[in-house]
Amino acid sequence: MDEDSKLVQEVLNGNIDSFNIIVNKYELSVMKFIYNIIRNKETAEDITQEVFITLYNKLYMYKKQYKFSNWIFQIAKNKCIDYMRKYKRVYESNIEEIRNLASKEEGPEQSIEFKETKEKVETYINNLEEPDKQIVILRYSKETLTFSDIAEILNISESSVKRRYYKAREKFKEYISSNEKRCRI
Repeated sequence: MDEDSKLVQEVLNGNIDSFNIIVNKYELSVMKFIYNIIRNKETAEDITQEVFITLYNKLYMYKKQYKFSNWIFQIAKNKCIDYMRKYKRVYESNIEEIRNLASKEEGPEQSIEFKETKEKVETYINNLEEPDKQIVILRYSKETLTFSDIAEILNISESSVKRRYYKAREKFKEYISSNEKRCRI
């Protein structure tokens, strides 16, 4: 008996913790799957929740001869179809375009992770002393200026620019690692 089948049996025997394990194991991949069909983060989250509610309520119907993950994704697909029918969001497409259906957009988790990282970087940069802040901003501007260019712009020596830049970078690494430690506690 595989791990998923054991978890299903435990849930059917009344162990709710086993259901939480199933949710944690499949939630992200189900949400990605739904997001790639629906293309709306909030709706994907809602449908994902519906999938796991349905899964819980219909768990007794699972047949062990089939792969459990396939059953979950079948439920997810059906929930997406129900959503599109309900809101009449039917999209016609040419069969030749099927190769291009993979999302080029970020998934919900990448978007959230990017936003959190961006906020951490902005907070760090805003708390730097003015010359260090200017050096970092100029170094990472669209033009990607050299240390020599930055020294000329700020009217300080190139060695001073390098020293301040590398010091700010090292402090940033410490700042990020201390934030990660706080998140784990």
